[in-house]
Amino acid sequence: MPPSAQDTATITEQMTVDYRRDFERLSAKEQARVEVALRRFSELLRDSPRSFFSKVQRPVPIHLKGGLTPSLYSVRVGRDIRLIMAVDDDPVFRQTLVTLFRVVRPDEMEQSYRSIARLLYRNQIQGKNGAE
Repeated sequence: MPPSAQDTATITEQMTVDYRRDFERLSAKEQARVEVALRRFSELLRDSPRSFFSKVQRPVPIHLKGGLTPSLYSVRVGRDIRLIMAVDDDPVFRQTLVTLFRVVRPDEMEQSYRSIARLLYRNQIQGKNGAE
């Protein structure tokens, strides 16, 4: 279940090497748009998780064993940029971890999302679904 504002004290952002590489390839204007969007989404996640989760998408269905719900999402940044991220609640340290995996164009979204899902969930993906 997504974290709630009352349960989460802080939002901690982590960036993968692939995310940093993708980000550096963007123009200065696109980088600024991504940074503004990340601040906005982080504030929304902290202040109104329900609103945040209504704005993120799962472009490919992923079914995990044991009825678990994947924490991998995509977010639109304008018409031509998508962010792929995981949002995980860490109740022990009272934080929500946001891991930024990729910055991609819409035509790269599905393949990148599938690849990350396979990496993250390895043997936890159940049956025939979009991540396999």
